[in-house]
Amino acid sequence: MRVPISPSAVLLMLLGMGCMPAAQAFTSTGNMDVSATIETACSVSASPMAFGVVLPGVVKDAEAIVTAVCTSGTTYTLDLGDGLNHITTGGTGGQYRRQMASAANRLPYIIYIDGTRATQIDASAAGTLAYNNLLTSTVGNGLDQPVTIYGRVVGAESLAKVPGVYGDTVVVTIAF
Repeated sequence: MRVPISPSAVLLMLLGMGCMPAAQAFTSTGNMDVSATIETACSVSASPMAFGVVLPGVVKDAEAIVTAVCTSGTTYTLDLGDGLNHITTGGTGGQYRRQMASAANRLPYIIYIDGTRATQIDASAAGTLAYNNLLTSTVGNGLDQPVTIYGRVVGAESLAKVPGVYGDTVVVTIAF
């Protein structure tokens, strides 16, 4: 036999269920250790040193920017290589060691650490840049530290050159 349940009884049962305490959810906590190690690191990049069109007999200057980035507190030095086409004999008067090439033809150029182009970065001495001559700080600060270097093609050197597109690659090294 079925017992009829009145709508008010159903309503009372539902309301009664709402008053029942919810099932207890238990929690527990723990700790998670978080750590990181920052190692000493540096990177270096350089913009192109583009002389553009060099007219015969005319001095042509150019600039490039070498940018070093090192972790804070990291002491570093920069070095410019001799270039792919350097000569080991010292060139005319011992002044020109780096050269750009166009096939078998060569065009000497000089790289300096100062805008007045008085102090050469000598390829024969492995091009080591005295770091304190380039930047106001001797250590990395975690930010870009740009250094402008200056180049020159001496006009007399371009007089007898064969027309063409001349180029060279100089390796920039950062030691830390």
